[in-house]
Amino acid sequence: MVLLAYLLRVFHLDTQSIWFDEGWSWHLAGMPLGQMARVTADDRSPFLYYALLHGWIALTGDSEFAMRFLSVCADTVTAALVIALSRALGGRLRLVWLAGLLYAVAPFAVWYAQETRMYALVATFCAASSYWLWRWLNAPGRLRYLVASALLLAGAAYQHYYAIFLLPAQGLAVLLYLLAQTCSARASGVISSWRERYAEARRRFIRWFVAALLVAASLIPWLIYASVGFAYDDGFVFPLNTVSGRLGEWIAAFANGGLARTPEAWWPAALLVAVIAAVASYAISGRRQSVLFLAALITGSLLAAAVAVRVVYPYRSVFHPRYLIYTVPLAVVLLAGVPQVRAPWFRWLAAALALVAAVSMAVLWLPPLYANYFDQAVYRDDVRLSTRHVVEALLPGDVVVMTRDNYAVRYYLKRSYPQQIPRFLAMPAGLHGVLSSDSALLDTLNALAPQRVRLFLWQDAVVDPQRLVESTLWANGYEMGEIDFGQIRLPLYRVQALPLRAPAFQPADAIFGGQLALTGYWLRGQGQPGNWFYTLLVWKPLQKLAVNYKVFVHVLDAAGHIVFQRDKLPLSDLVPMSSWVPGEPVRDSYAMVIPANLPAGEYRVAVGVYGPSGAEPRLPVVSSSQTVADRSIILGTLQVRKR
Repeated sequence: MVLLAYLLRVFHLDTQSIWFDEGWSWHLAGMPLGQMARVTADDRSPFLYYALLHGWIALTGDSEFAMRFLSVCADTVTAALVIALSRALGGRLRLVWLAGLLYAVAPFAVWYAQETRMYALVATFCAASSYWLWRWLNAPGRLRYLVASALLLAGAAYQHYYAIFLLPAQGLAVLLYLLAQTCSARASGVISSWRERYAEARRRFIRWFVAALLVAASLIPWLIYASVGFAYDDGFVFPLNTVSGRLGEWIAAFANGGLARTPEAWWPAALLVAVIAAVASYAISGRRQSVLFLAALITGSLLAAAVAVRVVYPYRSVFHPRYLIYTVPLAVVLLAGVPQVRAPWFRWLAAALALVAAVSMAVLWLPPLYANYFDQAVYRDDVRLSTRHVVEALLPGDVVVMTRDNYAVRYYLKRSYPQQIPRFLAMPAGLHGVLSSDSALLDTLNALAPQRVRLFLWQDAVVDPQRLVESTLWANGYEMGEIDFGQIRLPLYRVQALPLRAPAFQPADAIFGGQLALTGYWLRGQGQPGNWFYTLLVWKPLQKLAVNYKVFVHVLDAAGHIVFQRDKLPLSDLVPMSSWVPGEPVRDSYAMVIPANLPAGEYRVAVGVYGPSGAEPRLPVVSSSQTVADRSIILGTLQVRKR
């Protein structure tokens, strides 16, 4: 089963491109260790994984296969630990392979075992920590087992902060185990034995508590050094982190492979059957302590993480199911456990129930496992191919602008096209940050004086919510075309005149609903059927807005009929109107295609604001300089010419 786990993880290992996060891992691993520590202090993951990857790359190189192979090796070890833990918890010697088989095909584990990230190693460290903790509980005199468990957990936490949520879960597991052991002695009627076991349980829990304090204390120097970098405020508005929502997100990811795919409608029933059958298999054997231990580790970690996120960062994007991937090996052991039973009839019943659980999980997991390898719809964004396309299409004098510094792009540039690196710019520079002005872009492009600008856009709605990069090019040239690779957009613009200038906004004095002012606008006044028509609006909230309004831009013919339009939330869901700062201007962009059959002529451009559901009436508008009609204002005209 360990060999099968290895083969499934090494299969197609370098088929997919590395993506943004993997490029960040490569970038950090190439730094000197001191610089690495300083940079990761401002990141959401500590430095240990990157330090290990640093040494790994020195030995194996930095090919896609070599960098990902570290995760493959780690998760193969985890498969062996799953079998060892299943056996230690009382699994039948002949059937503990079932746990290894189930973990080998777990798509959640396979996916992240093929990524240059820390998740597979965190799962290995945490599984080993839990294994040695169980060994210590069953051999109290072996203090070195407890030390090994604590050191491994500290090592996991220095790779990813979420590993620390295993610590309270282990405390719960230890407490339940010792209580179950003490109560079984009391039930036997041997009072002295119960008192002795109670005293022994208290001593052992104190030992664990001291070890837990040492684990927590080992993180304090780093947390002081890192300050709040691991949970920086990106300024966006996210939905409330609820405990049920985060738990449901992890359960769905565990059952459906951990990826953003549409699951089958019956997956909750299959998962429920597997859980009931597995728990019943343990119950038949009477191994309550094993079930309590596993259940405490799994549910304790999930609850601790969900509650902490809800309390500390209720409106922050600081949760993903992969952060708790270390619970997957534990859940597999629970689902595949076949406890040792003496009575033959119960032995066969326990084995049958375990097989029912395994078959139920196989029904869930084999389709997404297949998709991991062969379904391009769930592949990582193809940075490799998109970078190749951009480089091969470059002409002398071209400049490429990336929204945020995409180190996966820089990885492929360095390996295959090192001469192109100076022509690739990042706006904004660095991993974090939001673009708030187009001045740096204009200064940089004017210094380079390009004839064409290629944009490499990925998550541009996050780092450039006002579309400052694109809209600046709208005002200084025209789009020659665009090709997309999944979420990666690659529009190409021809610069019409140098130097590039900021859009020449016309003044406006319209106030909508007495609370939202339109202070300026820019629009492309001429166009042809089939071409793009662009409009930029500058809003200024006069007060804190309580409603996330929508805005429409209607292009009207002489009779007032809409010939084409664009309705949307300004900016994006991450920056709704309710989060805008009163008095602070916001640039809002609209791109529309002029219909190919639109007759030549002059058309009016109208703008209005309405409620988020669409059922509310338009906000009233007053203006002394723009024409007001039907609760909208006329900004200007679009002259459509024949091709």
